[in-house]
Amino acid sequence: MVLVATPAQAARPKHKVKTVVALGFDDGDATHVKAGQILRSHGVRGTFYINSGDLDTKGKLTVGQVRALVRQGHKIGGHTLHHVRLTDLTAIDQRVDICADRAALLKLKIPVTTFAYPFGANNGDSQQAARFCGYNAARTVGGLALGRCDYCAPVESARPAMPYSIRTYGSVNYDTTLNDLKKQVITAERAGGGLLPVVVHKVCARVCGDYSTTEKILDEFLTWLDTRKKHGTTVRPLEDVIGGRVRPVPDESTWQEF
Repeated sequence: MVLVATPAQAARPKHKVKTVVALGFDDGDATHVKAGQILRSHGVRGTFYINSGDLDTKGKLTVGQVRALVRQGHKIGGHTLHHVRLTDLTAIDQRVDICADRAALLKLKIPVTTFAYPFGANNGDSQQAARFCGYNAARTVGGLALGRCDYCAPVESARPAMPYSIRTYGSVNYDTTLNDLKKQVITAERAGGGLLPVVVHKVCARVCGDYSTTEKILDEFLTWLDTRKKHGTTVRPLEDVIGGRVRPVPDESTWQEF
């Protein structure tokens, strides 16, 4: 007897997903237009974390460009109004800034469900504010490491235990090599898999600052990641991992309440 796969069986992925690489691009930099194109050429999507108050200013994305990224399938996340270091603010001011930023993005009809702390700086007040303002998760910078240590891990859990403090390696910088990025992924795979957020800032033809990488490295990294599918590794936006609906922002009259 010949067995024929049902449509549901045929749709199953060939390799079981064990490790998810979630690419995040911070600060709404104008170079992210090109970054989005590179991702799209590889058939993958990322999350672009926007400072809503800086849209349409020099060196930053325009509202039209952000909407174009959404049409391409990418996700947009919040990142405060003007890239403020949240831990320098009072608890109330943190809440006001995070909520105002998210409200501005939603007003532009841009759905946002995840948040990235500028500089990775956050505390308990920041995390509570992100939750209060309607985000389903928030990402920091740091907390993951290749080597063994008492307070770190090689990969975030597939369902983060602390969704408002999702860990990463340090930002991808001018001296981060393709091999450095490969090591992070391979280490995550060998640890049994999970969620591996990657933090990127500027993406330029050549290095264009300390917090930058090149278009070539991004392209080569994505090409290499495609070969890791047989190891159960895939690329998805953080939002796909976290899930959840687009929640409304609380009424502005409540932002300064304790």
